[in-house]
Amino acid sequence: MNLWLRLIAFLLGLPFRPKLALPDCVSSRTYRVLPSDLDINMHMTNSRYPAFADIQQLDLFIRTGMMRAALQRGWRPMLLASKIRFRRELKAFRRFRVETRIRWWSDTAGIFEHRFITRGRDGSDIIAAVMLGKGCFYAPKEKRFVPFAEMLTALGLPAMGPPEPTAEILAFMQAEEELRLAT
Repeated sequence: MNLWLRLIAFLLGLPFRPKLALPDCVSSRTYRVLPSDLDINMHMTNSRYPAFADIQQLDLFIRTGMMRAALQRGWRPMLLASKIRFRRELKAFRRFRVETRIRWWSDTAGIFEHRFITRGRDGSDIIAAVMLGKGCFYAPKEKRFVPFAEMLTALGLPAMGPPEPTAEILAFMQAEEELRLAT
């Protein structure tokens, strides 16, 4: 089952999923590693992680109303940077869930966290991978990045400041800024 079929299954299930409220919400969905997800090492290939993160981020955007507000205004979501840390392999037919949340935001960009979680033999949660992504909404007609406060207003929410950034978010933003300046 390739990712297009998973995307279709996700879209068909959306009407049955509850709405989410910003900013402290988590989008979570369970998947299974299929043979088409494997690489030559017989575990989930590294290119699948960002693809599953994309589906989960879309879920977050739709269920919070961000996608509707963006499309009504001609805004488009964009990924600006990402970093992934692999901790445990996901072998064939292994169940895992992806949890996506907004961890921090600046004036025009948000930092999203995607956790890939599986179950250990004792039933406890084990983090298989963590991905941080920097994304934004872009207004192509106006050639500008949309301020997060403007998105909150479009959703009928009061403007609010971001949570305190954690050490890993600060390191991610610093590395992203250094790469941006180097190219």
